[in-house]
Amino acid sequence: MTGQEIKQSVIGRVQVEGKVWLAPLAGITVPAVRRFFRELGAALTHTEMVSSSGLLMKNRKTVEMLKGAEKESPLVLQLFAGDVQSLVESAGIALSAADFAAFGINMACPVPKVRKKGAGAQLLSSRGLAVEMVRELAKTGLPVWPKIRKHPSGSNAETLAFCGALLDAGASLICLHGRTPQQLYTGTADRQVVQEACAAFPGRVAASGDVFDKDDIADYLQRGAAAVLVARGALRDPFLFRDGIPPAEPLERALFLVRLGDSIKEENGPKAASSLIKRFVSGMFKGIRGNSSYRREVASSTDWLEMREKLCSCIHYFDERGNDDA
Repeated sequence: MTGQEIKQSVIGRVQVEGKVWLAPLAGITVPAVRRFFRELGAALTHTEMVSSSGLLMKNRKTVEMLKGAEKESPLVLQLFAGDVQSLVESAGIALSAADFAAFGINMACPVPKVRKKGAGAQLLSSRGLAVEMVRELAKTGLPVWPKIRKHPSGSNAETLAFCGALLDAGASLICLHGRTPQQLYTGTADRQVVQEACAAFPGRVAASGDVFDKDDIADYLQRGAAAVLVARGALRDPFLFRDGIPPAEPLERALFLVRLGDSIKEENGPKAASSLIKRFVSGMFKGIRGNSSYRREVASSTDWLEMREKLCSCIHYFDERGNDDA
């Protein structure tokens, strides 16, 4: 059971048709990728982490992150900022450009260049500022979903206290990742702290961290999570959102990537298409004999047109050269 059987739910004041969602992924969750995962069964998607200061300065690349939102629903815009004014003003700019189901506030990113700006996981050490951000952003009327990590102290009690403060300030949902900022992306996400938060705030905590198969999804839901966010696991297995078994034929899988690559090329250019499709090849062909050799073959492509041709002819490749394990 993945939770996708539930067709209509209201979670965090947003109506959704399932409990398995695509998490924000920097440099990856562009509009074409979000639509791709919606087609595969993701009930809700997130934008990339969008810089509030970038929107205020009208940075071209940052503003372009808002494109395509009008064609997607429900879509959550995730913003990151180190001060309240920038956060609120950038939210206004975003709302003038497109409609979003909710505002996400990134309070989880452990990358030093983000933390140096007082944003991301640095906010876990500034509860007063984090609370003020939620309180002011909630005045827009849109649901506010902070994404946080386990408290830097490593204390479950401190983590729950932080969650409670954000919810009291007006947050509609907390997206909780079970690693501390110090762990970065190493070690194992603590599911116990997520379970305790879910018990303390029923229906108001979504789970994140180490979601790589359907058993991981089921475990988080059994622990009381209102929903489950899939991040790196979506690259390892794009069919993770989908009920039932993946397509058996390599060509059918390849055509998923061809359509995705064509969409990325149209919206983001051929360089982005080839770069992103390389990230998906291993997961898309997971379990099919010949995966390793084929992945290397596709990765050797010099441009999107060459890569596209190899994808379209994949059935011949697996028939003739599929002599290694997937």
